[in-house]
Parts: sequence; C-alpha cells; structure tokens
Amino acid sequence: MQLRQLRYLVEIADCGSQTDAARRLNMSQPALGLQIRALEDELGVALFVRRSRGMEPTSAGKDLIARARDILERVAQAQNALKAYASPSLHRLRLGAAPTPGALLIPGLLTSLAIEKQIHIDLREGLSADLITQLQQGNIDMALCYDPNPHKDLRIEPLLHDDLVLIGPPGRIGTNASAIEFGDLGRFPLILDTPNQITRAVIDRLAQRENVSLQIKLELESVSMKREFLISMDCFSIVPLGLFRGAIDAGQFDWAQITTPPISRTLCLLSRSGMLQSDYLAIRSALTPAIRHWIECGNVNWRALDPPC
Repeated sequence: MQLRQLRYLVEIADCGSQTDAARRLNMSQPALGLQIRALEDELGVALFVRRSRGMEPTSAGKDLIARARDILERVAQAQNALKAYASPSLHRLRLGAAPTPGALLIPGLLTSLAIEKQIHIDLREGLSADLITQLQQGNIDMALCYDPNPHKDLRIEPLLHDDLVLIGPPGRIGTNASAIEFGDLGRFPLILDTPNQITRAVIDRLAQRENVSLQIKLELESVSMKREFLISMDCFSIVPLGLFRGAIDAGQFDWAQITTPPISRTLCLLSRSGMLQSDYLAIRSALTPAIRHWIECGNVNWRALDPPC
C-alpha cells in the first residue's frame, strides 16, 4: 500500500466519481482505475461499488477512507515539522484554526508552505470564539474561524460559506442528503456547543426567530466527545458536514440538509492589523487551492462567496 494510492482513494471519495477525481489529480481515468484495483487486489476487498452515476464506497472502503484521511494528515504534519529542522532560517507564524478548517484546509496549507520553505506554522486548534480572543490578546498571529465581529485591531477576510447539517444515528434521519426543515429540529434530542460559542449563538438566534423549542440534552465543546456521546446517548447534533465526513462515510452517522431557513456560517481569515503583508499573502495564497477544491467537490457543504475566492 502506497501513500499515493491513499490519496487517490480519498480523492475519489471526495469527488464521488473516478472521472472527476482523475481530472483533479491530472491523470488519466484508466491509470487511476488501475491504482484502485491494485489496492483492492492487495487488500482482498472491494473498496467501491461502481455505478453509472459514480463510485460509492463499500463498508470496507468507508473504513479505509477514514483511516487514509488520518494517515495523510499525519504525514503532512510530520513533513512540515521536519522541514523546520532542515531550514533554520524559517520564521514562525502562530495560526489558530477552528476544527473544520483545521481538518480540511490545514493539511494542504502545510504541504504548500513546506514547498515554499519560507514559513513554519505553529498550529493551535480551538473554537472560533476562543481563537478570536487569543488573536486579540496577541497569543496567535492569524486564525481561521467563523463569523467574527468587526474589530479595529483585526483584519477580517471572508473566505466561504459553510451550511450546517443535522447528523444522528444511522436510520434515524432518513436517506443521506435528505432535507429537514428548521422547524422540525425540535423533534430531535440534541447535543450542541455551549451557549458562549459562535455556532451555538447562531442556532439559538434562529430558534428564537422561528419560535422553535430545541431539545438540548447535553452541551459540550469537544468534537471527539461529541462523537462518542452522539452514539452512546442516541442523540443528534447540528454540525459542519466537513468535520464529520469521515465518520459519515464510515457509516457511523446519517445526515440531512437543514432548510427553511438553512443554518449558515461564514469562514474568515483573521490577522492582527500589524502583520507583515507578505506573510498574510503567503498564507492566503496557500489556502486558495484547498478552498476551491472543497467548494467544487460539493460534499462538505461549502459554498463560494460572491464573487468566489
């Protein structure tokens, strides 16, 4: 098993078809198909069901895709960390990232910056409200977070829209990608962020406006604990699709689009006003390909701004 085969596997899962994945990977579709078949032969299991409308992961495929995402992220982090030893002239930027952009954007960012050999990223993960506070206090230099309020000492650039979804135990919501109206969310026992977090505040404002009483069974901020309690308590949550994509692909959860109204957040890149313009542009430029990729793939519920970034 080779790393490039894992990259091919994840790309097909993200794009939903071998044709689209081959185009993104800049390789021929037959060559990509040969790599996946070689991986299936080595493992002795089918990884995809090939249908006329695309490629659907099997149970074994979902398991491997989830593991492959983790492996590729760890490899990117290791490469970036070791580059710092080989390039002592690198200067460091302290970058904070909310969990969703941390999972989807940071691996590509680290890979791109490792190639440029100019900036070493000191990565901090946290929820948006906490990252904004750290940025204002000077503990970090930049942050990828959601829906910040304007601040005189911060530069704020919107990047994309992220529409939240309802997730829950398999078979309890309906077919994946079905729709749930906001007014029906009161039927589901929910595990949500604590009230001081930005996403929770967005949900609470909409619930008040739409006169919907939510059944909140537990409030917590840890993503890993939320996954565990969703399963053990047989509950549901309102979350970014991209953060739970691996668990959904592995069959742990079903999901549904929330409509009428949707719950949308805006992901922004924040920086301190005194930050070097060259550093800011280096980070912004490195983020652009990954942002475009996830918007165009369409399976993490990200939408482009107008005009698109």
